[in-house]
Amino acid sequence: MTMRPLMIGALAMLALPALGQGLGPLIVEGNAQRQTLDCTGRDVTVRGERNALTFTGGCRSLEVQGNTSTIRAELAPGARVSLRGETLDLTWSQAAEGAAPRIAQEGRQIRVEQVAASPTPVAPTRPGVARRETAQGVALNLSGDVLFPFGADQLRAEAAEGLGQVVTLVRELRPARLRIIGHTDSVGDAQANQDLSLRRARAVQHWLEQRAGDAMPAVVVEGRGEHDPVAPNTRPDGSDDAAARALNRRVEFVLER
Repeated sequence: MTMRPLMIGALAMLALPALGQGLGPLIVEGNAQRQTLDCTGRDVTVRGERNALTFTGGCRSLEVQGNTSTIRAELAPGARVSLRGETLDLTWSQAAEGAAPRIAQEGRQIRVEQVAASPTPVAPTRPGVARRETAQGVALNLSGDVLFPFGADQLRAEAAEGLGQVVTLVRELRPARLRIIGHTDSVGDAQANQDLSLRRARAVQHWLEQRAGDAMPAVVVEGRGEHDPVAPNTRPDGSDDAAARALNRRVEFVLER
């Protein structure tokens, strides 16, 4: 049986199901699209302009044709990458150990940056979640790398440990309001980061509401993107500071009195 390529346009992407292994090529066509897609073991082609796309799971190959787009991608070992156009920004990490990707560029103002792969989350030891008193109430942070895969807004299974402790605090303190604030680092398009941080905060809100039940107070959800860092994203000489950037990828909680 011949496997047809999957072609995704601006309308079809509104209700796209999760993609998995064993599927054919993944083709994304259109302009001004913002989406996170699973590319595990697949050949990916992107055509269009002003796109902000994230691919997770390990793309076998990636071909980008177009202008003024930002792509985040987890690549399989030895992946073939082709970038053709103007003002393209590719941020990539390697999904597993192995050969580095082969990246070809054709065009102007093409930027390619490798970032560290999302670490395997380590479950925090109890009490685990560090809390601090503020004028508004009790505040705490959870690492975005522990809660979410690279560039995605779907919670990891391991996120339940830290979020469960937030539920415990909600039940104990009975706050008048819970503020959930998503944050990213400065890698990639600022608007895409803003959107990602808001989607992550909403995913956390949904998880907490399902488990806290009647104890859940009124919730305010914010996405601040890269605009409220807790550490510099670069060193004084201008070079990248991956460890500091990791601190900025976080979800903040304020349990207001």
